[in-house]
Amino acid sequence: MIDFGVSPRTISKIAQDRKLKKFISLRVNDVLYITSTANGLIVKRFDENFFLDVLTIKNGDFIFEKKRDNLERIVQFREFVISDSLYSSGKKANVPESVLGDLIYIFGWDIDYVYDIRNGDKVKILYEDIFSNGKLVSNGDILAAEFTNKGTEITVIRFTQRGRKDYYTIDSSNVRKAFLQTPIEFARISSHYNPNRKHPILNTIRAHKGTDYAAKTGTPVKATGDGVIKNAQYSSSYGNYIDIVHFNKYMTRYAHLNGFANGIRKGAKVKQGQTIGYVGSTGLATGPHLHYEFHIDGKHTDPVKVEPPNAQSINSYNKKYFDKLVKERSEIISNISSIQ
Repeated sequence: MIDFGVSPRTISKIAQDRKLKKFISLRVNDVLYITSTANGLIVKRFDENFFLDVLTIKNGDFIFEKKRDNLERIVQFREFVISDSLYSSGKKANVPESVLGDLIYIFGWDIDYVYDIRNGDKVKILYEDIFSNGKLVSNGDILAAEFTNKGTEITVIRFTQRGRKDYYTIDSSNVRKAFLQTPIEFARISSHYNPNRKHPILNTIRAHKGTDYAAKTGTPVKATGDGVIKNAQYSSSYGNYIDIVHFNKYMTRYAHLNGFANGIRKGAKVKQGQTIGYVGSTGLATGPHLHYEFHIDGKHTDPVKVEPPNAQSINSYNKKYFDKLVKERSEIISNISSIQ
C-alpha cells in the first residue's frame, strides 16, 4: 500500500482494526485488486465464501464493506493418467495449481506420494470455477474426485456436516484423520521415540518419550487435531510447551517453542492444522527443534506408530442426502470421462 501513497500511520491503523483481521491475512495465491480513483484507493479481495470485501482509503481514513457480487459457479472436469509425478501430470492436463494442491491434501491421508504412486494411475476431478461478471476470480472446491492407485479406485465426495466441509468416501467414511501425521510440514525427524536414549545434555539414560523434528526457529507448529488446550506455559525442561486434550482420550504435547501464537492459552479451543506456536530452543534443548508427544489414556505412545482414527463419518441424519449426492456426482464423472 505504501507504493500507492498510503502512509505508514494509516497502514498501522488498518492493521489494528479487528474488523479487518481476515481481510489483511493473506495467504499464498490470494489476489488483491487495487485501483487508484478520485474517491481514494480501492482495495478488493474475495473472502472464503467468495463475498467481495472492499476497503476504501482516503486522506488517512478508511471504510470497509462486504458486498455480494454477481458470482457464477461453473463446474469443471479434468482427468489424466499419471506418467511421471502426480503434480506434473496434473499440470499437463491443465488442472489449476490450487485444485492440484487440494487434491494432494485430500488423498494424502491414505496415499504416500513418494512410495505409492505408479505410472498408469488415473485421476478424475470435478471442481468449481468462480466467476464475477464473466471474469474468473478463483478456483473453487473439488466437488468429487476419483483416484485409481495400483488398481484400487478411491472416490471422494465433498459434503458439509455441522457447518464443516469435509471429504468422504462412498461408504460415508471421512478421509480426514483425527490427527495430522506431523505438526510441522516437510520437517525431518532428528530423534525418534526411544525409552533408552542417552540425553544429549544430561548425559544420562533418560527415556525420550516423543519425536523431535528439526526446523528453523520461528517455523509454525500446527495442532495435529481438534481439541482444548490444557497447558500453555514454561517449564525448565520443556521450555515453552503446549498440551492439547482431544476427545477426552488423547493428549498431544509441543515443546521447546520459541513462543505461542495469538489466542493460545489454557482452555482455548483449537482446530486441526491451526498454528499454535513456533519452533524454538527453550528449556533443555541443544538447538531449535520441536519435541512432539502423543499420549493415549495418559500413556506415552510413539507418535510415528500411532494409527489415528478417522474424523467423524456421515451421521444417520445426513446419510440419505449424502447417498443422493454420491449418485449424482458419480454419474456426472462416468458420463464425462473418456478414461476407462
